[in-house]
Amino acid sequence: MTNHRLTFISLIALIILGACGAPRAVEPPPTATGSPVSAMTALPVPAATATRPAPTVAPQRRLPPLGTFFFYWYNCPQHECDHRQLLAVPPGWSSPLPNDPDPRDGLSYSSYNYDWFEQELRAMAATGIDMVFPVSWGEHPHPWFRQDRIDVLVQANGVLEQPLAIGLFLDTTAQQGMYQDFLGNGYLIGSNAPRIPLSDPRSGFFFYDLHIRDFFRRVPRDMWATMNGRPIIITYTTICCDQLEFAGALWRSVKDAFHADFGVEPWLILEETWLSSTAPAGLPEAADVADGVYRWGTALLGPHTGELRGFRVSSVGPGFDNSRIPWVTEPRIQPRDEPPGGGGVAPGAFLRASLAAIPPDTDLVLIETWNEWPENTAVAPAAYTDRSGRPLPADFYLQIIREWREALRSAP
Repeated sequence: MTNHRLTFISLIALIILGACGAPRAVEPPPTATGSPVSAMTALPVPAATATRPAPTVAPQRRLPPLGTFFFYWYNCPQHECDHRQLLAVPPGWSSPLPNDPDPRDGLSYSSYNYDWFEQELRAMAATGIDMVFPVSWGEHPHPWFRQDRIDVLVQANGVLEQPLAIGLFLDTTAQQGMYQDFLGNGYLIGSNAPRIPLSDPRSGFFFYDLHIRDFFRRVPRDMWATMNGRPIIITYTTICCDQLEFAGALWRSVKDAFHADFGVEPWLILEETWLSSTAPAGLPEAADVADGVYRWGTALLGPHTGELRGFRVSSVGPGFDNSRIPWVTEPRIQPRDEPPGGGGVAPGAFLRASLAAIPPDTDLVLIETWNEWPENTAVAPAAYTDRSGRPLPADFYLQIIREWREALRSAP
């Protein structure tokens, strides 16, 4: 019985590894040219001379890269833009986007609007954000939320004085929808829809071939967000999938296929639920394949720092409230003015305390989120108010991030 089981598992592993397509030969990356450095001959040490001491400059702390999750699934005011479902309304949601000079692609909060992308990216850059992670669902049924919208983001990013680095946030909800659509059931997602069994040899196709590869083909290499020279992929939770014991084999096949296409292995940061199961004998563990781990949900649950083989990822958010979404039957709320674990109530207290909890030696900081408005986790400019309804500055939460960043920079 044991030998037959191992044979079956080995067969499944080999099929999954091939599901992302056969690796193709690629040109080796260009290498630096020039003459090798020759050994230096010993030179006489010059006699010491009196010199004026150089002024002392206080060293500045190395700042970890700061990234945020950017939702481009909006097309206001035409689709799913009822302002009554929001606690804070951003510019362009219900009225024309301020300072939009070109009406030809619309004047609203929409992924069709080039100027919307540029304004959002400029606000990120002014806040000190280094990396933007578009929340991608691949080829979604909604045309305003498809991969070609990344082309507009790249175009807008290119006009910035210092373009942001672009990584991929792989919203794995999409893989559930893709799989069900492939089976002829329609694009079904959510807790009541069947999930992808990762033992299915076709599972890697929906992650890599239909999603990841096209995203990185659209983003120029010089804009890639990288860690140690490797492009960053951050995943959402395992809501899409069953049979998680095969997760390590899935992600190993994805990384191998990426390397075959692009000549470099991605830096894979898995949401912690991907590490929840033990792989069968002979298959890789997800923790051994991943390069980092983080937690989704810190806007609701409070700050968290995940560590994997010495690489630390800290994630924070400003609070959470999905009580205005009509189909949510059990809403969850974390007020923005109450710090994690209790304490004094003040505007922005949750985000301030969350940022203060980040270890100074962390390797990457993630803000959850830039602009998820229905769940009220956004920090982007909007018409925010305090608990009593008094207006706050539109960039109130961005200023909190700037102040934290500056304090970290000048800390001893």
